[in-house]
Amino acid sequence: MEIKNIQQKLKEYYNVLKMTRKPTREEFLKVTKITVAGVLIIGIFGFIIYLLMNDVPGLLK
Repeated sequence: MEIKNIQQKLKEYYNVLKMTRKPTREEFLKVTKITVAGVLIIGIFGFIIYLLMNDVPGLLK
């Protein structure tokens, strides 16, 4: 990469950072709730797969 390309990328990153702002309490809580719900859903799905992989073959014998 050339120095000019690196400087251009750094300028783009700086412009993005200038546009950011701290989220409001409501926005933060909404994102947190959605994230927790997603983690729980994926965790439950993984646990069901775990049970199927470990317990079902034993029941079929």
